[in-house]
Amino acid sequence: MQKPNINDYAPYYQRYIDLITTDDIFSFFKQQTEEIVTLFTNISEEQASFRYAEGKWTTKEVLAHIVDSERIFGYRVLAISRGEKNPLPGFAENEYVRNGKYENRSFKSLLAEYSHLSSANLELFKSLDEEMLAQKGTASGKEVTARAILFVTIGHEKHHLEIIKSRYLP
Repeated sequence: MQKPNINDYAPYYQRYIDLITTDDIFSFFKQQTEEIVTLFTNISEEQASFRYAEGKWTTKEVLAHIVDSERIFGYRVLAISRGEKNPLPGFAENEYVRNGKYENRSFKSLLAEYSHLSSANLELFKSLDEEMLAQKGTASGKEVTARAILFVTIGHEKHHLEIIKSRYLP
């Protein structure tokens, strides 16, 4: 799949889109999901509580943020691809993590949710034709195409996967 045009998204999304280095976006997304699931499967609840510095999220909170973002970005792709004209709100990621009550959930439960959500989004993404991908809407106060949000979803996960591998895991 062709990357979105630079005028199809806000500049702050560029760093996520740049992380996608293939045209085979669906295989890339599926492999990335499998890598995340494999990487996190053997993490204990104790390891899930690790944070690499004061004030940084724990491993569990990073996974929870990925889950929240996957859900929100997936909805944005759905809504925009269907022609939604109402602006879609932004979200305050730190507040979402702070209010998520993740201490009441197991790491394995979050990982299962991620796996299912990612699989569902992959099927949604694969169902979109060029006309749907080109639809424009407003998210977080900025005009964006469904194609751009699809790429942001996958690039955002890659960004956090790289952080997990470099800062959280030995």
